[in-house]
Amino acid sequence: MADDPVIAADAAPDAVPAPVRDRVALADGEMALLRWPAPDKPRLVFAHANGFCAHAARRMLANLAADFDVVAPDLRGHGRTRLPADPDRLTSWATHADDLLALHAALDRPADLVTGHSLGGAATLLAAPRMKTPAPLALVEPVAPPPAFCFFARTPVWPLFKRSLQISKTARRRTRAWPARSDVLARYRAKPNFARWAPGVLEDYLEDGLIETPDGVRLACNPDWEAANYEAQGNNLPGTLKRLSVPVRVFKAAHGSTVINASGLERRGARIDAMDGVGHLAVMEQPERVAAWIRQVFEETR
Repeated sequence: MADDPVIAADAAPDAVPAPVRDRVALADGEMALLRWPAPDKPRLVFAHANGFCAHAARRMLANLAADFDVVAPDLRGHGRTRLPADPDRLTSWATHADDLLALHAALDRPADLVTGHSLGGAATLLAAPRMKTPAPLALVEPVAPPPAFCFFARTPVWPLFKRSLQISKTARRRTRAWPARSDVLARYRAKPNFARWAPGVLEDYLEDGLIETPDGVRLACNPDWEAANYEAQGNNLPGTLKRLSVPVRVFKAAHGSTVINASGLERRGARIDAMDGVGHLAVMEQPERVAAWIRQVFEETR
């Protein structure tokens, strides 16, 4: 591993502790990491949501840097990670779970708390039963569809249906390249969804969410890969919970929540914390509040 300072897109001082860049070798490439090193503190590992990157959660993670040794990877097909990401071969989130297991195995000491957002939360849960040293889980809006939907996604007819999902069709229609970063920032700032984000978070996302090209910039996460992740719903989170003996806490947003099968998670032992006044992208909308919840989970489960 090697460390390099992060240079944020919003270079003006904003009192947000800066991470260092790191990377870890996996079997088929390199996974990029952001770290807030604190060897004398408990270790926290965080996995981000589909279509984003670890740097999009910079403000939330920096809020935890005083209390934790923070490690945050860019998942396969996202950010600065360089691992093969073939949309046609992705059928479930076991791929991301395997990557997280490999990351944990490569770290110099085990995590004391594992957490993740949306896809990252679900993949963290899928990986947890196979971790050598299991730790409590704090999952922010993990994607937990109805059981019937997940069962359907594992049947032979699913490939005929999956491309009709509105969320994946929207992802594939995304503009993929622009002449300059300033063009992306101006366009995204005009979108209502980004207006709900905390100040500076959009700039944080675009720091690693865009890749320089000879003609300008392009999305680091290929929209086809983002769409394939939305379609790879043959996951069984409640079944995974049965194999866990560590505490599992779930942050469930009031608006647009993806924790649809909350009752199924609860029956398998997860505790659901319903949070008002926030949506699915809580990490971007209210980073300090999410950080406070993660800190509280650690204190209550240690």
